Amino acid sequence: MGKPDLPLAEWIVLALIAERPSHGFAIAALTAEGAEIGEFWYISRPMVYRSITRLVERELITPVGAEEGNRGPQRMIYAATRSAKMAVSRWLSEPVVQLFDVRAELTSKLLLLHRRDGSPARLVERQRVVIDEIEESLAAKENAGNYLTRAIYAWRLEHVRAARRFLDAVVVDSTRPAVKTG
Repeated sequence: MGKPDLPLAEWIVLALIAERPSHGFAIAALTAEGAEIGEFWYISRPMVYRSITRLVERELITPVGAEEGNRGPQRMIYAATRSAKMAVSRWLSEPVVQLFDVRAELTSKLLLLHRRDGSPARLVERQRVVIDEIEESLAAKENAGNYLTRAIYAWRLEHVRAARRFLDAVVVDSTRPAVKTG
């Protein structure tokens, strides 16, 4: 099985189920506004359940049991297939190729790696290579064209520089020991 072509929400749901078997309600709790994942990439409860349906249809997850709900029907528990787990691992290690994907996809990958106690170092280094290529391409064009074209390229270059500062912060913070509070 090659890498599945999934939208970001489905990748996140699949990655969470690949961590350990779970049901939609638990995944929706992680992706709700202000929750661990949802604080940075919100996925509505209906979208979580739609993603689960699509992942089952694509045979990336499979029902493995049910859990009694506190106030409602049983909750179906899903587990990721072996090939899906391998696909998630590959996806988590791949840099994003479009600059605009840094905000959503790269940050989601870093959050999911952190949940797995995985080091971000390899992904960050691979992402730096992509960022350097994007910067080189933009820098070659920054003085071309009219004032508006130059301004657009200058704006894009600032995004590249911001992405690089973000990657620097991730690496620095990932090497610091945890600070105990309270």
